[in-house]
Amino acid sequence: MARWRTAIRAAFFAAAAYPASAQDTGFVNGRKALSTEDSGVVPGRYIIELQPGGQGRRARTRDESGVEAVVQDINSLGYEATVKEDFSGLSNRFDGGTVEVSLENDTTIIDDIKNIPGVANVWPVHHISLNVSFETTSGSPEWNPHTFTHAKEVHDRDFTGAGQRVCVIDSGIDVNHPALKDRIAGGKNLFDGSDSLEDCTGHGTFVSSVIVANNKYFHGVAPGAEVYMYKIFGCDTGTSTDLVLKGLLAADADNCDIISMSVGSNTGYRYAVTARVASEVAQDRLVIIAAGNDGQMGPYFASSPAVGQGVVSVGSVEADQTLAWPARIVSSSGESLNISYVTPTGFKYNETLDVELTLDTGDSCNIQSFANEGAAVLSKRGVCPGSWAGRAASSSGYAYALAFDAYNQGVYYDVDFAENFWGDIKLFAITAASVGDWARAQAAEGHTFRLVINADADPISGDDAEIPSAGHVSAFSSWGPSYENDLAPLISAPGGFVYGAFPDGRFAVSSGTSFSTPYVAGVAALYYAHAKKDKDEFIRRLVATSQTLPAYFDFDKKVLAQNGPVAQQGAGLINVASVFNHEVVLLSEPALHLNDTDNRANTHTIRVQNNGNEEVVFNVTHVPSSTVSSRNVLWYVNTYYPPLTDAAVSVDAPQLVTVPAGATQEFEVTFASPDGPKDSGALWSGKIVLQGSNDQAISIPYLGVEASTYEWGALHHGPEVYYFEQNTGELFPVDYTGEPYRAAEGESPEIWFAFRYGTYEFSVDIVGEDYKTEQFVYPPVAAVGSDAWYGAIRQQPVIDWSPMDFPMREVVRFSQGSYVTFRSLANGTAIPSGRYRILSRALRIFGDASNPKDWQLFLSDSFSVQLGDDPVPGSGPTTTTLGTASTSAMPSSQAPSATTTDVASTTEAVVSSATTSAPSSTVTEDTISVPGSTTTLDVAATPTGLEGVVSSLRLQRHEDPSPMLADASVWMELHILINIPLPVPAESVIQFAIPEEIVDVADGAYISASGSSLGQSTFDTETRIYSFPAGEWATWHKNMRGDFYVMCRFDPDFARAMKPGTYVVEFPVAGGVVLQSTIYHTAVDRTEVYERLSMIPYEATTLFSADIEIPASHGPWDWVQLETSLNTIDGFVCDQSGVYVGHASCGDQRMRNITDVTDGSIDLCQTKRYRAKYQNTLKGNEVLRFTVAGIQGDWDAWTFEFVYALDVQLTNGTLVLYDFKAVKFEKNPRTRAAEFDHFSGEDARQG
Repeated sequence: MARWRTAIRAAFFAAAAYPASAQDTGFVNGRKALSTEDSGVVPGRYIIELQPGGQGRRARTRDESGVEAVVQDINSLGYEATVKEDFSGLSNRFDGGTVEVSLENDTTIIDDIKNIPGVANVWPVHHISLNVSFETTSGSPEWNPHTFTHAKEVHDRDFTGAGQRVCVIDSGIDVNHPALKDRIAGGKNLFDGSDSLEDCTGHGTFVSSVIVANNKYFHGVAPGAEVYMYKIFGCDTGTSTDLVLKGLLAADADNCDIISMSVGSNTGYRYAVTARVASEVAQDRLVIIAAGNDGQMGPYFASSPAVGQGVVSVGSVEADQTLAWPARIVSSSGESLNISYVTPTGFKYNETLDVELTLDTGDSCNIQSFANEGAAVLSKRGVCPGSWAGRAASSSGYAYALAFDAYNQGVYYDVDFAENFWGDIKLFAITAASVGDWARAQAAEGHTFRLVINADADPISGDDAEIPSAGHVSAFSSWGPSYENDLAPLISAPGGFVYGAFPDGRFAVSSGTSFSTPYVAGVAALYYAHAKKDKDEFIRRLVATSQTLPAYFDFDKKVLAQNGPVAQQGAGLINVASVFNHEVVLLSEPALHLNDTDNRANTHTIRVQNNGNEEVVFNVTHVPSSTVSSRNVLWYVNTYYPPLTDAAVSVDAPQLVTVPAGATQEFEVTFASPDGPKDSGALWSGKIVLQGSNDQAISIPYLGVEASTYEWGALHHGPEVYYFEQNTGELFPVDYTGEPYRAAEGESPEIWFAFRYGTYEFSVDIVGEDYKTEQFVYPPVAAVGSDAWYGAIRQQPVIDWSPMDFPMREVVRFSQGSYVTFRSLANGTAIPSGRYRILSRALRIFGDASNPKDWQLFLSDSFSVQLGDDPVPGSGPTTTTLGTASTSAMPSSQAPSATTTDVASTTEAVVSSATTSAPSSTVTEDTISVPGSTTTLDVAATPTGLEGVVSSLRLQRHEDPSPMLADASVWMELHILINIPLPVPAESVIQFAIPEEIVDVADGAYISASGSSLGQSTFDTETRIYSFPAGEWATWHKNMRGDFYVMCRFDPDFARAMKPGTYVVEFPVAGGVVLQSTIYHTAVDRTEVYERLSMIPYEATTLFSADIEIPASHGPWDWVQLETSLNTIDGFVCDQSGVYVGHASCGDQRMRNITDVTDGSIDLCQTKRYRAKYQNTLKGNEVLRFTVAGIQGDWDAWTFEFVYALDVQLTNGTLVLYDFKAVKFEKNPRTRAAEFDHFSGEDARQG
């Protein structure tokens, strides 16, 4: 399975411990209608398996045979069916085919088909979407992950896989690709039966090249082997489970030794038809299948057919190598610097280049210079995405752009650029930070530069990838186990950021378990060709020699534990050399399946054989892996990355095992479950390691779950059935209105549900009002009556999707509540008038469908349905009392939130309005008493213009009505109220004066007025007069009211000298009136969390630094954590961020005696993520400060902002979660309106 390498987009800050739908007991969280696309079912298409040899309870006569005969029987039941695929003659593993049934009478057909004589089983066909994209190039990269896997050691022995064929089931292949020359043995088109193997998607070509590619730069794992292609895709990037089945059977029929399949569906059930057939084929052949690319779903999201018994399911590991290419920067000083550069996709610039190179004074996001035609630019790497940086260089006229690394972002491929860039630029690349140091030193002496690249340059191969995820399990790699607790994936191989061949002679880069799978197939080809054609021994060697990788959380870029869970990586990363070299081999099962608490297999026998010439003594140890908390309190599966615990099993095993030369030895190991509740859902795993005296080690992974998967169940409660009020978007109880639903006319209740675990069958059924769950039988029998089962529903079609019939089988787990509505029963029958309930039912894992006790059964409240004019039986005139309870249908993020009022705002005085324009009068505010002296700030200015119209000038905190300032350097705003009762001449002007201590006054804004404007505001810094014209609009309006805000702040020098106290600010207006506003400069309030914002010159830009301070009085605590992230183009600057402890002074309460405790407190700092955790308590007047600093991606932007979460774990066990708080820096002053416009008024011309 393939996917383009994208960042996992998690919820705010981190993956939620449980899904939104499970945060309470309800399913409703946003409006999500379930569709056929969600279910994956191909409407009207079914896989049919026939009884072997015509035997069985419902066996056919000897004259009847094949899928055609079954179709005749289906049609005799009133359906319209045709044969889609006939698997007869392919393989004796499966006798059957695929039929298509017309949607017009598609019904609960599965049970009807099962009852046809000779039919063994029936499954719905599921669509499989490839969902892959490739970045392509005409140049060939040198892709060599073989050092990483130790395959190079085998290649150095001239092992190439020559003479071995690998059968690939995929999308086709470009047989003429130069990297695949003479490596393609042929193939079959199973999609349409033609002779064409054309690869429309490129997927099959790419997959095949991982195995057998062989040219100058690009070598597959087994470059001497050959590929035989089974094409099961068309050109729409999708296939289906019936074609997967056909591919497996065809490869089996052709006696393929090695089958590689990078296709699957998210139905991770042991008995899914594709998994079952893969299991049967794997009895005699080596079947290698991709584990899937849904790692974000967390545990229990395996795919089929990868979960088949005996199948080698493969997870993905991120490449540890960066392809770098050589270039040279030549200085006019005569010196030159040889550099390496990395392009967004790893491909080299394939032309010779010698151009002018400008060292820019900005960064890659903010190019300050302009190019001469065809020139190159070298800049410091900014914090914006690569596509933004590419456009910045392109818009400045540059054809080539190099960015030297900064902010520890790492020299690595830039996925964002590769996916999102548009513009005219020939080369965009990243190089090392040291290049910038050299270039700056040269430029400081006045030298200029040229950039030189040679087209025929060889790559600088084998560079270690400068990103944290290199060599770790890929975040996208799907987790196991299966719903029956089978281990999948079994092992892992390179699949993250892989290179491969692409149709039309090109090459590409992509990521996915699609590409780790053929890597393992290539290793198998090497082993089969040069060691032994023994699938069982190969699998045991492969697993026993694999290396456990750490638990790595890609979102945090952090190793969580040294031994990662087996459920994510299987046995770990393959070691190809060890597969060949080990003399002692495992003879018992390669992995130990301990299963769940109902089916626990505690004791296992391990058998080893010594093929060497000397005795080997093994030291037997138990190496536990991290235990995974697989589910939350409501038993929904925890998504990526699930919480880890230290709980581990104890193992009883011999300490030493001696195996003589040529002998076999066996011993037992017995596992004891970890401490804790038996229903905790803990996935515990690890390895039994045998370290030999010959310096060789083999290991056997194990996996168990501390839960009853039978009791787990897909449903955590019954269906939520609602009446949806379209006018308000609210959900009410199903019978809220007392009126019947007209289902046949498209009016239906909404039925909400989610699946917290797997189920073999789920259905939403219509039953009579008096139906009891004790009546349930399987298969249910349709009847009529108040206690009858009427049938499963047919979902009302969603736009662009076909209708979906219930029941659903082998459902895909999802945690987000979704709803369905209905028009009819699944067989197309209209629902007659009556009173009904919804029966939801889910068959438990390991359950027997014929046993009612093995089903989860839930009934809804009753409701009425009316068909046409038929009355609802028993109904008459009723009076319904409407309740007030309802459920919001909107996402929780849109729900109204509680508001709080700043303490200062509750004590501030009301400003009195000016009521006179008498000369020399002063209008003041009521005062608040604060410690300190009183200072008056006045201005010697005489405003002119309209008199008596300025009602109030009030200074306050920015976007906050409080006059209290603990930090005098912050932005303030002047709240201006204007009242003009009658029209005035257009040339009229409104003026007031501002004291010189106030600077950076916003002006230049057009004062908007009811779709027009009065004119543009101006501020004269010499006269200190702020003014704006009344304009033409004021000539024909009356009762004009202005209400707006003008940003400003105290002069920085004045602010630094301010002492706590009262500051009366005077604003003279026209007519000799002076308006006063009071600002109170106070001590820091150490009863609250305090924020101090600073803007500091930083290199060529501005550093935005937020100090967030928590006093010891908020404790005592065990720890305090602050976490934030940026999803904008801005970024954090880690070396300017930190954690500090100080003391609050007795006077202004500001921090003094500050100690830097950053080391050990910063848990995570990247350009987009910051998390710090201080784990010591404070006392007395101590204060904890988190400093979060960042810069803008776009230097021309006006704001820098982020939201942070603050958590305090008190020593009494209480976890205090503070509300998310927004921090916003305003770089430039601006004017804002209180309402839509700055001014409003009435038309004076009317009447």
